Amino acid sequence: MTEECDRSLREQERKAQERRRYFRIDDEVGLMVRPIPAEEEEQAITSFADERSHASLANELRALRDLHLPQRRSLDYKFPTVSAYVRMLEKQIDMLALAIGDENGFSAAPNTLANLSAQGLSFDGGDDLATDALVELRLTLFPDRCHIRVLARVVRCRVDQACKSTALEFAHIREADREAIIRHIHLLQRLQLQASAEAEFDKGV
Repeated sequence: MTEECDRSLREQERKAQERRRYFRIDDEVGLMVRPIPAEEEEQAITSFADERSHASLANELRALRDLHLPQRRSLDYKFPTVSAYVRMLEKQIDMLALAIGDENGFSAAPNTLANLSAQGLSFDGGDDLATDALVELRLTLFPDRCHIRVLARVVRCRVDQACKSTALEFAHIREADREAIIRHIHLLQRLQLQASAEAEFDKGV
């Protein structure tokens, strides 16, 4: 019975994780797309897996902080002065991590309206890309200037008389970067719900 309960809980957690990955939201992001020639794909994938990229530095730091959140809360309670000093150091480290990212070819300002999820994104415009081609994305999320480097596959690149639409699926992404996207999406959803509730309240007034 206990084993069945554990299995059921694991399955519920897996489904919850999947739902988080597929939440989508419209957002204005910084986006740079670099097509990767077919003959360079294998090398690009190997390099992405092997390198310790600075692009994910801020997100790796955030993941480590989340991992040690119980200790941080204990420090806040027992030694508030020490905790305040640690937060100041963390802020300086974050600024340094962002500066490193800015130097690595990431956009410093929003330049693309995109529909974003933890699995991929779609946007209007872009270069002509072959379906299933591999591309390198350098994605910046605002206002935190969160830098994310991803290798993605082209799912759709359609041109008609009205517009051009491109859809990309993340093929190679670090887990800390995916979690950063999920946090960003949840934050925007929360802000949108709050703004909608305030607008409804103002109408009632």
